[in-house]
Amino acid sequence: MTLEEIIRMAHELGEAIAQSEVIDGIQAAQNRLMMDKDAYDLLMRYQDARMKLQHKMEDGLSLNPAEENHFDILEQQLKANVVVKDLMEAQEKLDNLMQAVYFSINQALSGGSCGESDCSSCGGGCGQ
Repeated sequence: MTLEEIIRMAHELGEAIAQSEVIDGIQAAQNRLMMDKDAYDLLMRYQDARMKLQHKMEDGLSLNPAEENHFDILEQQLKANVVVKDLMEAQEKLDNLMQAVYFSINQALSGGSCGESDCSSCGGGCGQ
């Protein structure tokens, strides 16, 4: 098999994933987030606070209790927000799919298989 054929097959796999219900779920969750100003603003505040804390830690500075508390509160609010929670769950499904794809590729490269009777170890559906 040529390099071009492998790349073509990888592209086809990417197209199949792009057309999957997993991607549809992410897009629907992203659209709901964009329509919900409160959820969107909460997510932006959280990401901003996380970035600031990360930079501070990278600079070797310690976090003061007020910063930690503010971040914890934002994190709790984020986890409690249904719209954000739906997006995180949709993204987790994509992560799981990508891990299953990577696992299946590794299994094929090493000559292994998922198992005799089922593919639960690789996310199900690898065809073994």
